[in-house]
Amino acid sequence: MMKRGRSWSGRERHCAYLNLGKGADGKLARFANVSAVAGFDYPEDGRALCLTDWDHDGDLDFWLSNRTSPQLRFLRNDATKGNHFLALRLRGTEGNRDAIGARVEVALPGRAVPLLRTVRAGDGYLAQSSKDLVFGLGEFGGEVRTTIRWPGGAVEVFEKVAVDAHYRVTEGKNPVRWKRPASELALKDSPPQPAIASSQVRIPMVTLLKVPNMKYESFDGSEGEAPGRSGRATLINFWASWCAPCLQELADFKERHAELQQAGIDVVALALDGVGADSGDPADAKREAARAKLPFAVGRANEQILTVLERLHVRLTPMELELVIPISLLVDKEGRLAVLYKGTPGVDRIVADLAHSSLSRAERLRTSTGLEGVSLESNHPSVAKAADQLEIMQRFQFAQDMWEGRLLDSAEVQFKETLALAPEFAEAASNLGLVHAIRGEHSQAMDFYRRALSLRDDFPSAHFNLGLSLEAQERVIEARRSFLKALELDPEQPKVNDALGLLHAKLGELALAREYFQAETKVNPGFAEGFNHLGLIHLSLNEAQGAVSPLRRAIELDPKNADSCNNLGLAYKRLGRLGEAGTAFEMSVRIAPRFVPALINLGLHHLDRGELVEAEKRFSQALTVQPNSEMARRNLGRVRTLLGK
Repeated sequence: MMKRGRSWSGRERHCAYLNLGKGADGKLARFANVSAVAGFDYPEDGRALCLTDWDHDGDLDFWLSNRTSPQLRFLRNDATKGNHFLALRLRGTEGNRDAIGARVEVALPGRAVPLLRTVRAGDGYLAQSSKDLVFGLGEFGGEVRTTIRWPGGAVEVFEKVAVDAHYRVTEGKNPVRWKRPASELALKDSPPQPAIASSQVRIPMVTLLKVPNMKYESFDGSEGEAPGRSGRATLINFWASWCAPCLQELADFKERHAELQQAGIDVVALALDGVGADSGDPADAKREAARAKLPFAVGRANEQILTVLERLHVRLTPMELELVIPISLLVDKEGRLAVLYKGTPGVDRIVADLAHSSLSRAERLRTSTGLEGVSLESNHPSVAKAADQLEIMQRFQFAQDMWEGRLLDSAEVQFKETLALAPEFAEAASNLGLVHAIRGEHSQAMDFYRRALSLRDDFPSAHFNLGLSLEAQERVIEARRSFLKALELDPEQPKVNDALGLLHAKLGELALAREYFQAETKVNPGFAEGFNHLGLIHLSLNEAQGAVSPLRRAIELDPKNADSCNNLGLAYKRLGRLGEAGTAFEMSVRIAPRFVPALINLGLHHLDRGELVEAEKRFSQALTVQPNSEMARRNLGRVRTLLGK
């Protein structure tokens, strides 16, 4: 939510309240909102406040942080009234060095209640104010009595402490007057300077992610691929026929195409008309490309390409904002994303950025920040290690994105690159096994599951997935052992009980299978297929009444599960509730018109009711979908005999 620029609590202006003391009844303190008159009521969405005597003049200055711009604001207290102060910085020797928890009392003549301050390690949301204790003394300018209660329990009293001064106080010693160094950092007054609005955004990459090869349809009807395998850099540009800046950028690319080619950059322009949520007409994009006579590859993007673009955008930008066009990806000759552009960067900028991916990671980081400075990575191992961890996680997360989008080749590349950086990353090894398993490559999948388990044996999902691949190779005993190990490590691991139930059902051990399916519905109550399997095993055990409840629950959880509806129809039929059975079979066919078991059961339902024409229709449909269905053929022949055909 926050990455999309939203907040649970937005538009919270900073507030200041003045303590007016207790009311006339002497009980409740009264406060007045002085935000506006104090110059504190700025319109930004405020978050944190730090108090410190920044300029060491005896009054407290404010640093404010905000969710919105400006994210940092300094308010210097320049009150001209000549009041007095006392400032102390404590250092503990018997307790903690920073004297956190120390309590200081400053007694003023004629005042019954002393001024109190406590040294704190944190005193607000996202904030840590200065550990200096500053006491405002008002008009009193004489000496004061100061009492310090140290965290270790010791109490020290200092009589006749001169005011209008800063002191360093070490536990067990007298206060020492402190003066700030002569050199100082001058903050110049300046009004806020809003950034000039620009539609141009250049995002150089620190982590160079391999861009999946994306197939698209060219406007001439042939199939194209981007970024391709030419060994040259590729600029993948996304545009639409209704986008004026896009068309101007395409014209610029056309005009300077020779320069781009000479620099080693191929351009692939993919139209987003009619893709995703876009309401444009792809025919308009085709006509626009033909009119412009573009000298480079032009075609139409598709949903898969849009998914890749969106996931790259989310992973590589701090805010999950909606995509805007034109947007371009500069992919280097090794197929890695070097720079992402929003808007129209211009050919000169694109050509200059060709060298970006050849820089070291530290140099890429420096150029990506847009700030001057020196990287600490080369001289500080801890910084380099932190940078490695960030890159590892970014690669792993992008690999996950590709896996979830079923872009298996890209997911495999990203998981392997993650493991190259972090050979001990068990999750990456396990997920690489999943990539092979979904392809049906179970031997390779098991190699990676075992690698993950060699790194971390207490990894329930890896044991579970290993069991699935073992079962796929008919190695039932080993599969059962892996499933049971997963359950031992995590009794609530989703789908493991279900897998054990299916395994025992396949072995004919139906009562034991029922126990596992029941366990699955308890630990995973939102898993519709678990309830469906429980209902089906009840049917296999001739427990039709016991099947009804789990099957109805399966349909509640997943109303589009045709198999659950068909199984519920069978349960109702065995219970003699024929009307409800017919309704369930019809629902199954409505959800999945080509689901042969439901078509046959609905045909039998009509046959039992003497509705021969409807029965013939359903058996014919079943044979059309599955011509070798003996049951459909036999019942169709039976119906046609009754119809005299």
